Amino acid sequence: MTEETNIFIAGAGIAGLTAALTLAQRGLDVAIADAFEEPSEVGAGLQVAPNASAVLSSLGVLDSLAERAISPSSIRLGDAPSGQILLDMAITQEWLDRMGAPYLTAHRAVLHGVLYQAALAHPSIRVLPGHAVVEVRESEERVTTVLRSGEGETVMVSRLAIGADGIWSKMRESIRDAAVPRSTGRIAWRAIAPTASDAKCVTAWMLPKGHIVTYPVRNADTLNVVAITSGTSKQGDWAQSAGAGPLARLLGEARSIDGFAAIEKANWTTWPLNAVDPAGSWHSARILLIGDAAHGMEPFAAQGAAMAIEDGYAAGICIGNQPDEPAKSFPRYSAMRRGRVAKVAKRTEFNRWVYHQSGPGRKARNLYFSMRKPAAFFTDLDWLYRYRISE
Repeated sequence: MTEETNIFIAGAGIAGLTAALTLAQRGLDVAIADAFEEPSEVGAGLQVAPNASAVLSSLGVLDSLAERAISPSSIRLGDAPSGQILLDMAITQEWLDRMGAPYLTAHRAVLHGVLYQAALAHPSIRVLPGHAVVEVRESEERVTTVLRSGEGETVMVSRLAIGADGIWSKMRESIRDAAVPRSTGRIAWRAIAPTASDAKCVTAWMLPKGHIVTYPVRNADTLNVVAITSGTSKQGDWAQSAGAGPLARLLGEARSIDGFAAIEKANWTTWPLNAVDPAGSWHSARILLIGDAAHGMEPFAAQGAAMAIEDGYAAGICIGNQPDEPAKSFPRYSAMRRGRVAKVAKRTEFNRWVYHQSGPGRKARNLYFSMRKPAAFFTDLDWLYRYRISE
């Protein structure tokens, strides 16, 4: 069976759905496909910073997310071996007013579900669950994408295509000089743990060669916990269980952190951290890569979801303004996003270096953070949180 659409999007994740909604908002017909049959609760919690929530507001889905998300009261940095909070940055109404958008935490499935339901409800968006990309062919005038489902093959013909299909992107194979995923030598571990505390804090507990991040999701009595350790894995998805060796060593140094007893007893899943160099090519003549397919990065700046949302929105604006001229819209998109993504990637690497200090470096870091005024730290991040994509 052959179908036609203005724009085809491979990958109905956060980046792809954001792009679809932005394009539909501008009157373009979109088809979006993913291999999953229906959304499932996989992955970890995530932070939706003001630079991302501002986009969600523009798309009309922020209120739906906010109803099921948590508004944290502060962001904290702590030294895990000692249990000492080094820096406590209150998220005040004054700060939120200056940001112009809320700071939220939620499970990934909640954000994804809000975007997915909005796409299903939009008359200009055709959602194709259970359709995996198996082949991509590009000509001067169109992109032909072969999709495979339980009912057979569908040939999707589009003027343009967007690859939002994640770090193991199939669409990226069609882009000359695109970067390929590489292992970072680190693993993320995720768990949900109960908490008796009513404090709604985002806390990064720093350790030598690793760290632990905790914050509330769903209800204030449920903590999302993510730990980063050294290690490699061949798994490409969240595992149902994970060997406890590297995690046990990390937790052994973190017995003084808040809620440790519940965290230690939690059931953990694991995810190998891979990255895609943002310096690689992001587009061909008619195919554009966004999100992790273009520049997958580690979670040390808590901007993974935000970059996906920013990318999707920017792609929708650039293509929506020039839908028949990819020779202009794609380079405009790259010009808009490359500097921004590179700066966030650099901040991500800096955070990793700071968080994982040991010995004298740890002592110097702890002294610096304990003496730093929270307001000054927040001001340093204005470039990150107050960023807005122009039409």
